[in-house]
Amino acid sequence: MKKIKVLVSSLLVLSLITGIGCSSKTNETINQPEEKTNLVWAGWSGEEEANKETIKGIIDTYNTSTDNAEISWVGWPWANTLQQLIIRTQGNQDLDVAQVDMAWLATLAKMDVLVDLNEVLGEDWMKENIPESSLNSGNIDGKQLAVPWTQASIGMVYNPTILKNAGIDKVPETVEEFEEALKKIKEYDKDIIPYAAATKEAGSIAKDVNAWFWTFGGQYIDDNGKVVINSEANEKALTWYKGLKDNGYIAMDLTRFDARQLFAQNKVAFYDDAILARGIAKSNGVTEDKLDETIQPMARPVLNKGDKPQSTLWGHQLVIFKSAKDTEKVGEFIKYLISEETSLKYFEASGSVPVINSAINSDKVKNDKWASEWLTITETGKKAETQKYENDSQLATIITEEIQNTLLGTKTPKKALEDAQSRFEQSMD
Repeated sequence: MKKIKVLVSSLLVLSLITGIGCSSKTNETINQPEEKTNLVWAGWSGEEEANKETIKGIIDTYNTSTDNAEISWVGWPWANTLQQLIIRTQGNQDLDVAQVDMAWLATLAKMDVLVDLNEVLGEDWMKENIPESSLNSGNIDGKQLAVPWTQASIGMVYNPTILKNAGIDKVPETVEEFEEALKKIKEYDKDIIPYAAATKEAGSIAKDVNAWFWTFGGQYIDDNGKVVINSEANEKALTWYKGLKDNGYIAMDLTRFDARQLFAQNKVAFYDDAILARGIAKSNGVTEDKLDETIQPMARPVLNKGDKPQSTLWGHQLVIFKSAKDTEKVGEFIKYLISEETSLKYFEASGSVPVINSAINSDKVKNDKWASEWLTITETGKKAETQKYENDSQLATIITEEIQNTLLGTKTPKKALEDAQSRFEQSMD
């Protein structure tokens, strides 16, 4: 009997000890912070020397200020990024959020690998905080597959000194005034290219001519997906464009890169470019004290006074992949990236304009003459029509070839448009 009592006592003591241990362990577990979710952000800006430290700082700030997620960066050069995103997606590799070029969205949408951000960020929140034109560029078939990270337009720039020396006292606002200005510049100095239109590379030609066709009331493809490139409006636009070549106002075999180089050497009066043109001019040798007298932005001339100036949207977008480990946490990271505080830091470092309304309306942006004027140009910008389709590069090549045939005189504008119409229809079947 005594042995039984001792045994029971021993078990009670052991039970108490064990119970205390379990209780302590449970409390420790309850008090431990939730483990962060590791998310992968992919893109190309973090690989560029000019932006590398800025991107690292943005990530470090996020990682140390939240318990929600731990962001890691993976990147490649711009030219390789789309291919790498496709490889990672098909190989089920870690991929949560990515920076993408606007031109790639149709390809990724066709693969059905992107999340509808209406379901993550909230349709009302986006409409309240992001301009409509910016949201439209990421909307495909009613799904918001991307939000802009930074966005502007392919607008135009001019050299104020050349215009002044050529006797042009105001920036041309209409097509007629633009042509008159080109004529005066040609007469002033035959070694200056009045308008360095990109006449060589497919991507640039397709976008820039698209904006000129809009100016004359035409389109490549209508809003219902019908090919309408062979139209009276486009024939007028292309006839006018060929006239610029015939009069020596534009030159053949020029790329956007060539135009930038020549512009910095005061050998070009006008050319098409993005908001980064001022920084590019500086990197090409224009000194800080000469920038204002060398390069200024302008709205594309309109056909008739009162028309809206046309431009094709340009920018970097953010997408969430269906393979993301936690779409809600990725959505919180995107809101952080485009927030007023973060986007203004990125604006100061890179010159890339913010997309969220509070940042756009901040004194820091409003007081920046270059940025605020470019935002005005962007207000009426539209996505290039070929970028809505996954065979964007094929369509752009067709346009380039037919435009070049026209400029070289091997086809009339009418014939070039007829052939473009037929080739477009075949490639979209």
